Amino acid sequence: MFQSVHRRTMLRATLIAAFPWAPAAVRAQASPELKSLQIVVPAPPGSQPDLIARWLIEPMSQRAGLSGTVINRPGAAGAIAADATLSAAPETGTLLLAGLDHVAYSHLNGNRRALDPFVDFVPVGAVNRDSWILASGGEQAFRSAAALIEYSRAQGPLNYASTGEGSTAHLLTARLCKALGIDAQHVPYKDSWMPDLIGGRIHFVVAPTPAVLGHVRGGRLQALASLTEKRLALLDAVPSMHELGWPDQIFYGGLFLFAPAALAAHAERLNAWLVETLTRADIVQRYRDAAIETTPLGLEQVRSSMRQRLQTIDAMRSAVFGRTR
Repeated sequence: MFQSVHRRTMLRATLIAAFPWAPAAVRAQASPELKSLQIVVPAPPGSQPDLIARWLIEPMSQRAGLSGTVINRPGAAGAIAADATLSAAPETGTLLLAGLDHVAYSHLNGNRRALDPFVDFVPVGAVNRDSWILASGGEQAFRSAAALIEYSRAQGPLNYASTGEGSTAHLLTARLCKALGIDAQHVPYKDSWMPDLIGGRIHFVVAPTPAVLGHVRGGRLQALASLTEKRLALLDAVPSMHELGWPDQIFYGGLFLFAPAALAAHAERLNAWLVETLTRADIVQRYRDAAIETTPLGLEQVRSSMRQRLQTIDAMRSAVFGRTR
C-alpha cells in the first residue's frame, strides 16, 4: 500500500513539474483541498514531541479554519509514524512532527528503502532548536559524568535507553560511550523509558533538555552534563561537555514539520501558519517555560537547516555504524 501511495504521489508531482499547464483535474488531484489538519508524532502521549505537537495543532488549525488532531504513532524509530503520514488521505492534511532520524533513517532498520525528506516529504517548517542532557536516575543515581565512567570501568556494563535503533538519542549516546570509554548496552523503547530511568532500571540516557528538566528540578533525575558549549541557564550547576573536555560531543537538534509530497502545493501556507503560530507571544512563552527554543524559519531556511542536520547525523551514523545509509 505504501509503495502504491508513493508511486501515485511522485507521478503527480512529476506531471505538475513537467507540465505546469496540465488540466485542472490533474492539478486538483495533486493539490487537494484540506478538510482538516493532523499532526502525527512518533512518540507516546505525554512525551516532549507530543506536547510540542499539541501546543501547535490548536493555533495552527484555528488559523487554517480547520479541525485539528494529534495522532501518536510511536515505535520502530519513527518508521510507523512516517508510514502513517504517507498513507493518509491527502485531504486530511496529515503532517509529521519528527526529527530527521525518523524520516531519513528509520526504515533502514527494517531493511527497507530509506525515505528522502526532500522527495517523499516536503519540509514545511523547523519547530524548535534543542539542547541535550546526559542524565541518570534511581536511588543510586550517578552524580557526575566521571562517576558514571568510573562505575562502568569498575563494575562492568551499564545500560541506556533510547526511542529506537538509529534514533538521534541512540546515536548521541553510542557516540558518547565510545568517546568516554563507557561500556553500556542499548535498550530501545517503543513507549516511555522515563519510569525505568527514575526507578533505576536504566542507568542513564542522553535526552532533550525539556524531556528531563522537570524531573531534574524535582530531584528524581540527576543531570550529569549538557551536550552544549556553555552551561545552560536553566541548569547552571550542570557542567557542559565543552568544559569537561569533550567538545566533539556538542549537539543541537530539533523537530521539523513534514508534509507528504502529495501536499507540496500547500507548503507555503503550511509554513506561514506554522511561523505565525511560533511567533505568537503566548506560544513563545509556553515553549520558553518548557525550555524549548522556537525556530520560525521560512521554507528556504528550513531546507538549508535540514541539509546541515543531515550532514551531522550522517557523520554520527558513520561513527556508530560504520555507514550512513
